[in-house]
Amino acid sequence: MSDVDTYNPYAPPLAQVDSGVVESGLKRRGLAAMVLLLIVTFGVYYVVWFFRRRPGLNRLNSGRKLPLWPLVVFAAYFALVVVLVLMAGDGTPEQVWGPGVGLLLSLVRLAVGILMLVQCFAIKDIIEDHAQAPDDAEERGLFTPRVQLSGIMTFFFSILYLQHAINKYVVDARR
Repeated sequence: MSDVDTYNPYAPPLAQVDSGVVESGLKRRGLAAMVLLLIVTFGVYYVVWFFRRRPGLNRLNSGRKLPLWPLVVFAAYFALVVVLVLMAGDGTPEQVWGPGVGLLLSLVRLAVGILMLVQCFAIKDIIEDHAQAPDDAEERGLFTPRVQLSGIMTFFFSILYLQHAINKYVVDARR
């Protein structure tokens, strides 16, 4: 039998049709599992979460994107602290190398902490942008509520709250 004999003009197209929806690759994650992973990995999962979510977040419908360099700085600082603690042995880095090193580590920790907090708020903005209907009031409707994530929850619960927002506004919105 040839292809001409099996051709059905009323069959659906074989090629994938572009629906206009961008697949982000972000998946639903349980918050209890995330808390457990944070504890079991001694905080390493925090770094991993950012690296694993960054590509998917950058594919969402938002003009804002997450740069790689803050995550690399964070990972390098994390690795440096682990190495310094292992080199210090039974003492703390401040006891082994003096108060100057302790002060420097504290200042770097503060700077990296602020940098990662800025990244959390950037992710919050990306999720809010993605969750919005089009800006045109005729398409959106005058009474459609604007998705507004909590800054306080972002500040205190960071990746846990952001993963909750991803689950609710990105993953569940596709269903």
